[in-house]
Amino acid sequence: MSAEAASVIAMQQSQSSSLHAVYAGCQFAALMLLAKLLRPELVGEYALGLAIVYPVIALMSFQLRAVLASDIYRQTYFGHYLSLRLLTTALALMIVFAITRVLGYRLELTAVVVMVGVSQAIETVSDIYYARLQLCDNMLGISKSLIARAVLSVIGLTIGIYIGRNLLWGIAGIIVARAAVLFGYDIRERTHGLNRQPNELRHETLRPLFSLKAQRELLSFSFPLGILTLFVTLNSSIPSYFIKHALGERSLGIFSAIGFVVSVGSLAAVSLGQSAFTRLARAYAAENIGEFWSLMGILLALGAAVGICGMIVSKIAGHEILRILFRPEYAEQADLLPWIMAAGGMGYMAQFLGIGMTAARNYKPQIALLVAVSVSLTVASYLLVGRQGLLGAIFAMSIGSFVQAAGGAVILFPGLRRRSGVCAKRVGTTATATEKINSRELSFTQKRLHLSARWRSPLCGFWYLPFHGKTQFGSLSMAPPPV
Repeated sequence: MSAEAASVIAMQQSQSSSLHAVYAGCQFAALMLLAKLLRPELVGEYALGLAIVYPVIALMSFQLRAVLASDIYRQTYFGHYLSLRLLTTALALMIVFAITRVLGYRLELTAVVVMVGVSQAIETVSDIYYARLQLCDNMLGISKSLIARAVLSVIGLTIGIYIGRNLLWGIAGIIVARAAVLFGYDIRERTHGLNRQPNELRHETLRPLFSLKAQRELLSFSFPLGILTLFVTLNSSIPSYFIKHALGERSLGIFSAIGFVVSVGSLAAVSLGQSAFTRLARAYAAENIGEFWSLMGILLALGAAVGICGMIVSKIAGHEILRILFRPEYAEQADLLPWIMAAGGMGYMAQFLGIGMTAARNYKPQIALLVAVSVSLTVASYLLVGRQGLLGAIFAMSIGSFVQAAGGAVILFPGLRRRSGVCAKRVGTTATATEKINSRELSFTQKRLHLSARWRSPLCGFWYLPFHGKTQFGSLSMAPPPV
């Protein structure tokens, strides 16, 4: 890799880490505002809305951004991706509304969940435009949009709650902010570098195109990705369902606020994972298993260290941290913070093992692992939340993270040992072959020296060697050897 390419990659990783920091910071600021300005019950309603909406949106998005961003040869028009995203997003909103009706939520809670769905729907439409920008290597455009959306969402939430003194007004402010970024920047022709193209080409490029054949092909290709993403988001939402059912919305609001503190460590885990992924993949491809083991050991140690440090800090100053960040009623549950940091540490290690599995190209086993995590998390939440309350939910999270980490280790480490053995066997075979070649060349050289010590024909370059009373022709070289 050239120095210029390495510097570009380093700059992109730095920008990505900065972007994650800004985006996570704005999300944390939004949660702080909700906790400061509204009752815990309303925070719980918002958290429940996210827990219902996220898995549905994740499934119906079908990871079209990844599919489009990897369509290097432009085999499918952008309009086909856009039209499929619009259709599946509308279907997702209908599914969300149907879920609220089946569960019998009251009208106000239904409105909260549906409005959260609308805000996430706008975000997923922006996501498909990000895919086109990513395909055109316009990462700066994506960064501008994400930062603007995060900052304006916090401002919209603040203004909405200040004006209406109600959660619905705050969500409406988020919707207005995200819609402003979508229509004011994401879909603009100038953003996509089309302002210098002919008018007809500009309009056709970003317009939805409906083709049953093209959309059916896209759906059949991307459906497994949607299933995979569904389980990823579902695993983070399962405890919330049981808390809402067993303990109510107030407990869910307190649990969500305290649990969001773990996202600070998740930010560091994501940044470290992104930085190490390229090195892990390169080491695995180059069969440098020793370096792969070393990097994985460092990542796992860092994940454990973050969890342990979080436990120590929360044990010493957890009450004051929650009181300053949120409100006194949240600080009353400060004894939960060390436990949730311990679960977070296990989760960080599971994330790093997942990065290692992806770098080692262990794709299919991850699906079975995610299903196992969902089952274990559901069973643990069912057994523990009703008996031990929020502490039981944290224990269930710990069990799910342990299953994910243990399963990742079972999948990754034996594969690394097998690959290391294959590499060693290949090196041994190569060394044996090299020794045979060297010994053969040495034998030939000795033969030439032996022949030169005898005689050579004055008529040609052939060499004569008496062998069992017969004459053998040596043809190592037609040129006479040096005397």
